Amino acid sequence: MLLVPRQHLEIFPADAIPGTAFCEEHRVRAYEVSPDQRATIVTIANLIQEVAGNHGVAIWGRTEGGFAADPIMVEQSLIFVATRIQLQLSEYPRWGDLVSIETWFQAQGRMAAARNWIIRKAKTGQVIGRGTSTWVMVNTKTRRLSKIPEAMRVKLVDLAPKPHRHTFTMDEMRVKVPDVKIPAEFLGPVQVARRSDMDMNGHINNAAYLAWALETVPKDVFDNWQLTAIEIDYKGECTAGDTIDSLGGELHDAEPCAGEGRRFTHLLRKCDEKGCQELTRARTLWQPYGTQTHGNGKA
Repeated sequence: MLLVPRQHLEIFPADAIPGTAFCEEHRVRAYEVSPDQRATIVTIANLIQEVAGNHGVAIWGRTEGGFAADPIMVEQSLIFVATRIQLQLSEYPRWGDLVSIETWFQAQGRMAAARNWIIRKAKTGQVIGRGTSTWVMVNTKTRRLSKIPEAMRVKLVDLAPKPHRHTFTMDEMRVKVPDVKIPAEFLGPVQVARRSDMDMNGHINNAAYLAWALETVPKDVFDNWQLTAIEIDYKGECTAGDTIDSLGGELHDAEPCAGEGRRFTHLLRKCDEKGCQELTRARTLWQPYGTQTHGNGKA
């Protein structure tokens, strides 16, 4: 991997100050909304990834391959890969709305790092969403997990705001996403990973998996309830041309997460003559429109 010279980067470096959060504003475009003229959860997922990527490039730079990377990472052929994303939203911005997205790093042991987000209405400052994620390091040559180098871990600690800020409590983050019972209660349409689903790093975009998973939600729920929380664990990857099965089921037991409503679990897998590989596992919470109570953040 080679770093792109700084003078060739037109990114937003002014707010990338160690020990602080990074903030950008984005306007919701017409092609990012659903028929109700509000941003979709896929739009939100893409926006938070955009801000995260811009933050990484602003503080480290990027490789010719498109990865935000510190020189330490480049020397050791390491990249960050998301293994979990958790989002809660109390309101979805409308077409034309300007949203302010704040993000920051949080050290998380020797094997992982956390990235958090707060989503606000830019005009009023009202918090409408919050998110957190877990990232691990992968060696691009061996495709294996790697410990975060000590020098890199020190940098991550320095990047984190002081005092520490969290968007979710540890209890909220530790609720395991359950298995989908097989045979599944709901089956979504078989998906084929498309070339247009690939990002500039040559991987299927994380948000594409989220969109496929939601295809298992029953129509009456999708049409009449609002998605207010999602947790998604990334366990494998696919490439363009792969065929993806989408399975789901409703959770009826009381679980200590994200409030009251209807909960569903979702599984994406790819199968071939050798067997099936789990790609993602997710849980979603749906609430009647107008009853949302979270998204206030713990910033």
